[in-house]
Amino acid sequence: MWTKRILACLVIGPLVALGQTKVDLGAQDRDVDFSTMPFVRPFRTSTTLPTTCVTGEMFFDTAAPAGLNTYGCVSANTWALQGPGPVQGVAPIQVVLSSSTTLTIGAACSTTTPCLSRLGSLVYSVTAPITVSLQGGSGLAYIYVSSIGSVTVGTSLTGPTLNCSGCQLQSAITQFPVDAIPLASWNATAGAWDSTGMVVSTAVSAGRNFTAGQNVTLLQSGSNVMISANTQNTGFNPLDMTMFDRAYIFAEAGTSAIAPWSVISANCTSGAGTTGVAGEPGSIGWSASSNACFVYYPGANGSGAFAITDFLSGLTPKTYTLTGRYARGNSVGLGTGDHYIGWSSAQDGTVANFVGIRYLASASQWQCVIRSSGSDVASQAIAVTPDAAFHTFVVTNGGVANSVTCNIDSTSQTTVGTIPAASRYGLMGTIVSAGLSYFSAIEARIHISGITR
Repeated sequence: MWTKRILACLVIGPLVALGQTKVDLGAQDRDVDFSTMPFVRPFRTSTTLPTTCVTGEMFFDTAAPAGLNTYGCVSANTWALQGPGPVQGVAPIQVVLSSSTTLTIGAACSTTTPCLSRLGSLVYSVTAPITVSLQGGSGLAYIYVSSIGSVTVGTSLTGPTLNCSGCQLQSAITQFPVDAIPLASWNATAGAWDSTGMVVSTAVSAGRNFTAGQNVTLLQSGSNVMISANTQNTGFNPLDMTMFDRAYIFAEAGTSAIAPWSVISANCTSGAGTTGVAGEPGSIGWSASSNACFVYYPGANGSGAFAITDFLSGLTPKTYTLTGRYARGNSVGLGTGDHYIGWSSAQDGTVANFVGIRYLASASQWQCVIRSSGSDVASQAIAVTPDAAFHTFVVTNGGVANSVTCNIDSTSQTTVGTIPAASRYGLMGTIVSAGLSYFSAIEARIHISGITR
């Protein structure tokens, strides 16, 4: 009887064991060795991070670049990228979707593993993650490193409403700027980010900048930049009534209330200018005392000044270039005022609506600026050291809407912002609220393509 029971157990036991298909490793085994297993996949995988997680859980992001795939749940519902990235001590600037309303830029960036970007010879670093919060709306966001090294998120004027922690927001952006490092573009629909964006680049560096010089046009298409001659700007053709060119040498014709380039005679005192370089005409110097002193075009021409009809604002501005040989100061000294070279809606010394180059005395800095109704819409510092010498100042737009590029000799800076609609005067000069300010000018040139004259 006992023998039969033992044999039954021996027979039934193996059959039960063969029927068992799932093993609880945490409770039924220890010292598990997977080294000889033909296939092992211990993590969950997907193209987006799960919205919830438990501390200690791991996840593999199949859409991320190699080396940036593995995430660990460091606390309830909080994922953190694991590992140093593909280059020891340096991490790429990666953009990922953290939630339906949050993008994270540079999740791997830290003080010990900085994210580096190079523009020309300058290297900039990001040492902490950056978040972009979607407040509402729809449209495409362009995420890039700007020409001054700032992580920037740009949208069109009708794009989504964003809040940025650790980055700059820029409006009127419909494509990546030519002088920027693209990171990603991400679309928002009805107050929520799409599940995936387009990662344009994870590179930590970029090559040289491209700046359009005189008679040169740059056209970007994807990663390609076409450089071509601007055939509309090769010279003055008296038969072409859609091209406007003016050149003026102040020492030859001077300025007055009726000259093509007029001066605010009530505010300005003329005198000897700063000496230029060998081979160019002499200069004329002016001074302002607790007021504004400008030379401007179009001048009074004997019957009142008439501004040039608006050609700067809107989505299809005219292509223009304003060039001036200009110096802060004259034979007397520098003074303490601000200086302006560019386009203003008024010739009376007010610069409430202005596009061009400004010297801000309080900051001792040249700037590329767009102003509207008395306030700066946008401004960027131009990396030159202010002095009293003559320099070549160039204000141009290359035909790009709501953008201005400012050159001082070979140093260039582009500023993007909404340009207000207004008729314009080309001007150069200084404003000082108290005390004296001085400037000198040799020559001014204006070119506008596509404008009726």
